[in-house]
Amino acid sequence: MNIVHLAENMEVGGAEKLISMLCRWQRRQGHDASVQCLYSVGPLGEQLRGDAFEVALHHPSGPGGRAASIYRKLKQCRPDVVHCHNATAAILGTPAARAAGVKRIIATRHGNVAPPYLLRREIKFAVASRWCDWVVAVCEQARYNLMAAPFAARHKIVRIYNGAQAQHRNGLESPAKSGFTLLHVARLSPAKDQETLLKAFALAKARIQDLQLWIVGEGRLRAKLESLAWRTGIIDSVKFFGEQADVSPFFAAADLFILSSVTEGVPVSLLEALAAGLPAVVTEVGGMTEVARLSEATVTAPPSNPAALAAAIETMAKSCDRFAQLKTRARECYAQNFTVERMASEYMTLYEKVRA
Repeated sequence: MNIVHLAENMEVGGAEKLISMLCRWQRRQGHDASVQCLYSVGPLGEQLRGDAFEVALHHPSGPGGRAASIYRKLKQCRPDVVHCHNATAAILGTPAARAAGVKRIIATRHGNVAPPYLLRREIKFAVASRWCDWVVAVCEQARYNLMAAPFAARHKIVRIYNGAQAQHRNGLESPAKSGFTLLHVARLSPAKDQETLLKAFALAKARIQDLQLWIVGEGRLRAKLESLAWRTGIIDSVKFFGEQADVSPFFAAADLFILSSVTEGVPVSLLEALAAGLPAVVTEVGGMTEVARLSEATVTAPPSNPAALAAAIETMAKSCDRFAQLKTRARECYAQNFTVERMASEYMTLYEKVRA
């Protein structure tokens, strides 16, 4: 089967990691997988190129702009399936794919798609959905939100949980560690709300002296967050590691994973934490609540609430006697629900099942 993944870019993000994982799994199963990017190739796209995957970049020049470029490329390569990732790729790609004669078109929304909706974009996406065979939400909450969106093609919306690859250390040394260590892996952005995380850590640190926080990720908020760590007096206990190509040493060494997001689908980093056997503290948004319920190794707290998040950190830090059991539950939950093989197999079922 010839499968084309259409994405805005292949930067280092959760959706892009999923596309990369899908391509590699599909190749192992004997399929021809490729990626077409709307705006930039990005580091993950370059990695795929290095492994002999085709990664094309559409340019807006010429008559019809990017939509016409998509049409011409699809007409040339004649794929069996076009898989559009997120709204913009679906809005531009689905009519072009159908016009090019593609028989199977899937669109995945990787976020929570929570109201208040961006009305113009959701109407455009609803129109684009008319050319899709299936629209995939990555968790039950996202499926509910998509169903409630204006003019949604409700009969086409299904749920497929994200998957993640278990991290392997590859011989790399873990960072120096002291005390009970929290690990946060995410881009530094308002959606991830690291400001609440730092405030919560400061509150918990005042009561549990041996706490340490590792923040792995990069973004435009780094200087602001480092300044906040200084002002709250926790800078000696917080380490900013920036973007890391391999996060396995951090998962291997940390005691607890933590996310403070105000919006999420099912973040890949949380699934990687489960695969590594890390208990977690997460906010009650999107699919993270569903992951917590399935794993029974995760404590939740309301978003944007430093005091509640601090209390959750304290609860876990004082439950070390239960960690062996929690680690087992985390790994079992990952193996049963969130492997790449399970996710990719469910997508293959959709690829092969064209709606009448």
